Amino acid sequence: MVSSTVDLSLEPSVLKKIIHEKLNTRKMNTLHLTDEQLWLVQRALDFYSRIGIGQFNEIKDHPTFERHLEEYCRPKRDPQVGDRTPQGEILEIKNGKALINGSVDKKTGHWCKKQEWKKLKDVKLSTDYTRYHQIRDNVDQCLIQPRNMLITDSTMNQYGSWGIHHQSVDDTCRQAFDIVQVIRHERWKRNENRSSATVDSHIHFTHRKDNSSHQIKCVMDQPEVPKIEKPITF
Repeated sequence: MVSSTVDLSLEPSVLKKIIHEKLNTRKMNTLHLTDEQLWLVQRALDFYSRIGIGQFNEIKDHPTFERHLEEYCRPKRDPQVGDRTPQGEILEIKNGKALINGSVDKKTGHWCKKQEWKKLKDVKLSTDYTRYHQIRDNVDQCLIQPRNMLITDSTMNQYGSWGIHHQSVDDTCRQAFDIVQVIRHERWKRNENRSSATVDSHIHFTHRKDNSSHQIKCVMDQPEVPKIEKPITF
């Protein structure tokens, strides 16, 4: 109870300030995560806040559907000379192997121009991205009606949505977005090539019912990269 920990003989203005501070002091919790897990939390909360303002087009970008569609739109047949693969074009086929015009550097994981012989059973053809994007575009069109039914606005176009501060948006969407802002700003501070022009360079809290967003903290093991101001030259 507030009355058991506050001196009620204080001036009303002082008492009001103390009570307000106590009511806005929340128990904070600690969660230990790997970088990959922290990225998942950030992405999940971003997804939650976007769906909550009506950006249903984000549904198709879930990695489950992205990977499934990429495989679904990959040609299901034996490779032939001239076919495209993620590494490059197939130049020749013989003795159960395919010569591919490109390869992946085993040390860096990056693509390089070096040609490579690969067993046919290990060759994957490139995804048909024309078909892939046609399906995704159709999904966007199909999601307009259910989105507009839920927000009770039949006039909103495909790429429209409520703003984060719209009165109908649940406040948990703003809380989720504020957590996202804190996490991505911490990542920004650890990027030696960071730019002050990107959205992650600043935090603009959207949840304003209390000061709980200001208590959000993200501590990463990787040290911050000092920001070096470039000298002005004339």
